[in-house]
Formats: sequence, C-alpha cells, structure tokens
Amino acid sequence: MTETVKKPWLNKRQKDLIKKILLHTVLIFLSFGFMFPFLWMLFTALKTPAELLMGTDQFFPKDPQWTNFVTAVQSIPFLMYLKNSLFITGMVMLGTLFSATTAAYAFAKLNWKGRDKWFIIMLSTMMIPIQVILIPTYIMYARIGWLGTRLPLIVPAFFGGGSAFYIFLLRQFFKGIPRELSESAIIDGANHFQIFWRIMLPLCKPAIITVALFTFMGTWNDYFGPLIFLSNPDHWTLALGLRAFQMQFGGRFDLMMAAAILIMLPSLVIFFFTQKSFIEGITFTGIKG
Repeated sequence: MTETVKKPWLNKRQKDLIKKILLHTVLIFLSFGFMFPFLWMLFTALKTPAELLMGTDQFFPKDPQWTNFVTAVQSIPFLMYLKNSLFITGMVMLGTLFSATTAAYAFAKLNWKGRDKWFIIMLSTMMIPIQVILIPTYIMYARIGWLGTRLPLIVPAFFGGGSAFYIFLLRQFFKGIPRELSESAIIDGANHFQIFWRIMLPLCKPAIITVALFTFMGTWNDYFGPLIFLSNPDHWTLALGLRAFQMQFGGRFDLMMAAAILIMLPSLVIFFFTQKSFIEGITFTGIKG
C-alpha cells in the first residue's frame, strides 16, 4: 500500500516572497518611527500660534504657514551666520582631508622606525575627553591672541587635530590597496608624492567621501567650539545663531522649528547624494586591513 506524500502548502519561492514582504513591512514601520521627529519638526514649523496651543490634539497643520521660514530667516542675521558656517566648515574639511590622508598614507604604506607604536599612541588620543585639554588649549590660544577669531576652530584641522578616527579609517582603506601598485609605480620612476596623488587618492574616493561627510556634519552642528572661542557675534555660526534665536523667540516654537529645519537641511541633502559612497567607505574600511 503506497503512502501519499503531502505537498507543502507553500513552496520555497512562495516562502521567500512572504519573508521579503514581512521584512520590508517591518522596515517601513521602523522608518516611520525614525522619521517621526523630523515630521514633527516640519509640521510644528508650519502651524499657526493658535494650533500650537492645541498641543497633540492637532498633529497636521490645517493651513500650512510657509511664511514661518521667511520670518525665521529675517529675524536673525541668517545669511551672515550661514556664511560663517560655510567658511569654517569648508576650511575644517580641507584641513582634515589634508592631514588625515597624508598621515594615513604614512602609517599604511611607508616603512619607518616606530610606525606601529606611534599609530597606537595616535589612536589613544581618541580616549582623551575634550574637557581634559580644554583649559590648557584655551590658555594657549589666549596667549597667542587667537581668542575671538576663527583660527582655533580651523588651524588644528590642518595638523590632525581631532582626526584620529579619520586617520584610522583611511589607513584601513590604504592597507587594502595591493602593494604591487605602488611597487610598479616606483619601478616606473614615481616618487611617494606621485603615488599618493595619482594612485592612492583616486582609489580611496569612497573613504575620502566618508571622512568628508563625517567632518561636515561634526563641524556644521558643532556648538561647543564656537561657543568657547567665538566671542564676536559677527563670527557666530548657525549653531550659535540658533541659540540666540531661541533666547529671543523661546515661546514661538513654530519659528524655532523652522530655523532648526533650515540649519539641518544641508546635512540631509549632502547625505542623500553621497549615501552610496558613504556606505561603501564604511564597509570597505571595516573589512580591510
């Protein structure tokens, strides 16, 4: 007597399809959870003062007030703060990329005495809190006359200040590049600068974009550094400007959220256009070395 084999209700292809649907459904719900703070800021910025008094009873604005963004820009010297932020952020990015790439290349591709020991010492600086060196640094800048200027925020970036993590990322990427490329270039008569500029930098473009994005977001949103060293209001960044705006219009949450969104918008736009290279840089630096 032959036994009948029961066929499964779902085949393997159908099971995989159901798993993908469930996974994407969960991810969509989680994405809404992560987007909720930004949506709350946006809807708050578009509300009228009367709608704000209603609290959570009305989440969506009935009549979006896009003029709140114009009022927020006109209430403070927004363009001056924007120019200062762009200048400081651009210079810090330039200095960080210069110091981090050159130091990472030296640690990864050059053989010199004590290289690994100095690399460990460099990494150990990441464990030093900024509060420990703040007072000595402040006294040093005061004695050389840099207080009240942008120099304390810009100059350290050209000498590896605060770039230990970026040096580590780029070193891992450089070490993943085959040594045969640089050896072949040396045979053809190239020096280390030519190898670094023409071979290494083009190959580590994703890692450089990652470092640039990290540097931009860290400098653009920095509040502590400008607060300590920028005493002249003409040199204030957007972070300090937002604080001054909060002190002036603390009760107008619609205007505060509008100003906060305008300050946050460049970071969102830059990350949107560079996210592919950013993910590649993080992935490659994590698996190589």
